[in-house]
Amino acid sequence: MAEESYNLSNELFEMGTLFLKYNQGEITEEEQAILDNWVNASAENKQLFATLTNNDELQPKLNLLHEIEGTREDAKRWAMQLIFTGAVVTPVRRAATYSIWKTVAAAAVVTAVLGTSAYFLLKKDTSEVATVQPEHSVLADAAPGAYKAQLVLDDGSTIELDSAGNRKLAQQGNMQVMNADGQLVYKKDATTKATALFNTLKTARGQMYPVKLSDGSAVWLNSSSSIRFPVAFTEQERRVEITGEAYFEVAHNDKKPFTVSVNGTEVQVVGTVFNINSYNDEGSMRTTLLKGAVKVKKGDQQVMIKPGEQAQVLNDNIKVNKEVNITKEVAWKNGLFYFKNEDLKTIMRQIARWYDVDVVYEGNVSKEGISGKIYRNTNLSEVLKLLNVLEVNFKMEGKKLIIKG
Repeated sequence: MAEESYNLSNELFEMGTLFLKYNQGEITEEEQAILDNWVNASAENKQLFATLTNNDELQPKLNLLHEIEGTREDAKRWAMQLIFTGAVVTPVRRAATYSIWKTVAAAAVVTAVLGTSAYFLLKKDTSEVATVQPEHSVLADAAPGAYKAQLVLDDGSTIELDSAGNRKLAQQGNMQVMNADGQLVYKKDATTKATALFNTLKTARGQMYPVKLSDGSAVWLNSSSSIRFPVAFTEQERRVEITGEAYFEVAHNDKKPFTVSVNGTEVQVVGTVFNINSYNDEGSMRTTLLKGAVKVKKGDQQVMIKPGEQAQVLNDNIKVNKEVNITKEVAWKNGLFYFKNEDLKTIMRQIARWYDVDVVYEGNVSKEGISGKIYRNTNLSEVLKLLNVLEVNFKMEGKKLIIKG
């Protein structure tokens, strides 16, 4: 019976590859002939083919699967995990691995659309199914973070921000401070004289917020972050200060360079797109460049980085990392957790900031690398299903997440 189940699951994987190629228009004549023979072999196969080639849920499922590494047996388990959790979390084995994301996606095309039917088809192989069943109950849950922040005006007064409505918040010098569809915007008021005023935008844990500065530059603040900036850039240099993490799209202006000051380090640009991660608990400050050019200065040291590179500041040293995974570095801004061979504690720091929870460790914690993507708009209980993959014991007590080795 186990052999029968193994052959069946293998068949689903092999045919899943052809389904994927067919849907993407990449199937060869030889592969089309194999697919046609399989489809015509039974009424059930014809029905499955019709379902898989006309299903609105297909693409969202495929979008969850990227850059997964592991063995073929891991792939089958992860595809089944997609059915039960809707998330993809993959431990990266220390043995020789290879990229198999297309194989996983192909299998997920079959199993995700089949849903419970696929479960019953494969239920004879109990070891596969058992690995994806939730082994822990989450006694408490936490909603994902939201677009919220606190704006501190020049006189020290504060305004709570959220994504609701369009309205004028305040008048700061010659700038009208607006909340426009969940973005803080500074709009020039020609009737008022410019003055040297400063505002600070702050996010707590579980919050993020974008701001468009007076020069047109756009900044996105991640959780537990802040940016202090002049209401109007009246000097020859545009200078802001940040803590935590921020993504910048700086408006080009040759005559007024843009400088970001963070923890004694300066990032100087003219017009460019970059991300700065400077959380104190991350061990180093990282500036990742997407477009343009950036100069990073720390004390007597300075480096220029190109798009796709990262300047990493640790203590008083600057290291340039080349061929950086840009998508991973800015995934937070695009609504994703993106893990690439990262240990549990590294992952939990991101989760703690976004879900506003305190993580406590008891005993020895796994250092096994984990790779995968999870949407940030899901409840904490969904994200915590990744702990099942590592067979980690955990429990929630209020806002405390206790992880036992």
